[in-house]
Amino acid sequence: LLCGSLLSVSLLVITVRKNRRFFSTNNRLLNLNESFLLGKVEYMNEGKNVLQKTSFFSPINYYKSQLIEQLDYWSYRVISLGFLFLTIGILSGAVWANEAWGSYWSWDPKETWAFITW
Repeated sequence: LLCGSLLSVSLLVITVRKNRRFFSTNNRLLNLNESFLLGKVEYMNEGKNVLQKTSFFSPINYYKSQLIEQLDYWSYRVISLGFLFLTIGILSGAVWANEAWGSYWSWDPKETWAFITW
């Protein structure tokens, strides 16, 4: 699940680009209107930004879109595998609890939060 989450975060980092100015070019002091807290967010999937920067059929956009598709595909697959393992772990924990305590589910906080997380 951690690897799938990291792949998803890398997908977001590649898809969303932030333009930040830390210091104003006119003044040596920090300009609060253009500081890193109020930076502009540009989305790479918007047609106007892509077409303004480079041609639509450029190799850069093609390779970036291929990378985004591959990251999305693999993050979905890895998270699905992690969800399957989490399900198996919760079910095997319930079987163990039946052997150890005589009931599959006793509504204690660990079991309840494992179910909520699932």
